[in-house]
Amino acid sequence: MCTLLDSIYRKLIFVIRSGNYLTAKFKTVIGLPQGDPLSPVLFSLFIHDLPNCFPHLGSFFHGLYISYIMFADDLCVIAESAVDLQSALNSLQQYCDRNSLRINVTKTKCMIFCRGQKPMASFSIGNTKLDVTNEFTYLGFNFTTQLSFSNHLNSVTAKANSRCGILNARLPIKNLPLHLVLQIYSCYVLPLFRYGLPLFLSSCSQSAQQKANSSFTKFLKSYLGIPFHSNNAITHFLTNTNPLMHTLEILAPHCIKSLSFPPELNNYKISFLSSTSQNSPYNPIPLIPSFFWHSRTFHTLPTTYFYRKRLCLEIYDHDHSLLCKNEKFHLFDPQNCICLGCQKTMSHYHKYDCNMPL
Repeated sequence: MCTLLDSIYRKLIFVIRSGNYLTAKFKTVIGLPQGDPLSPVLFSLFIHDLPNCFPHLGSFFHGLYISYIMFADDLCVIAESAVDLQSALNSLQQYCDRNSLRINVTKTKCMIFCRGQKPMASFSIGNTKLDVTNEFTYLGFNFTTQLSFSNHLNSVTAKANSRCGILNARLPIKNLPLHLVLQIYSCYVLPLFRYGLPLFLSSCSQSAQQKANSSFTKFLKSYLGIPFHSNNAITHFLTNTNPLMHTLEILAPHCIKSLSFPPELNNYKISFLSSTSQNSPYNPIPLIPSFFWHSRTFHTLPTTYFYRKRLCLEIYDHDHSLLCKNEKFHLFDPQNCICLGCQKTMSHYHKYDCNMPL
């Protein structure tokens, strides 16, 4: 087997493609071919003795010492003190020198996880000093020194907003039935939030969660054809949906079913499950303004955008700006709103009672 592999890799021919152009053929004996299913296996065999080079125990967690974590060629060294971490980095450099491996120092960062003020420390690999950063993205996650994932959720929300914009630009979203629109969102946008959901769900600020909820409601309001400042509870009631964070809390316990844990973690309950398992169903009715129940009744939302927008503007009472004397943007205030037609104080759905059309 070894002879066969040696023969294969010595005879490989490589080219580099840039657009429609190819470079001249060349051979190389460095690294492994990208995309080859055998490459990850051979790389794992090559570095199988890497854990033996670390002299420190690592961080103690429920009877288990964790000195490093790896994903392919991404390595994260974990230590409980600056001395242990520097010692591990020195040993790692020696291991790489012995095995003709090179550490990409430009992409290597150090983080000190702590509560309160961060202690002063410096680290180096060889003669190169490493940056000590307060924030780092590792495997798609934005880590901070205090393990708050608010920045991560804000970043994911920004990506979700961008993807919603792409969907509206490339698909006839506004001319599709509501159930198909919700399925499209679940297929193309929701997975952004589901990635690593159990990790960040319980460590996000209220403002970050509100931005995530706002991202989903803006998507719904764009489909309904109403302004973004429209009432969120009415929006969820009309579309029979939940706030995004409420949906994520329901999905979170199911996201860990495919994970396997070491025996040391048996009989332990993940902390976020205690807050999500008792989550009650979302009920928008108590949050809906009382005047809404005097609005026009309907059975289903029209599929045609023109009629759906017209209906929703009437239901939300957004025709108010067409009747009110106050030309500036303002929230509905019956005491300061005078009808242009009848010159009387306007109440909600005033056009139903006004006998003088514009």
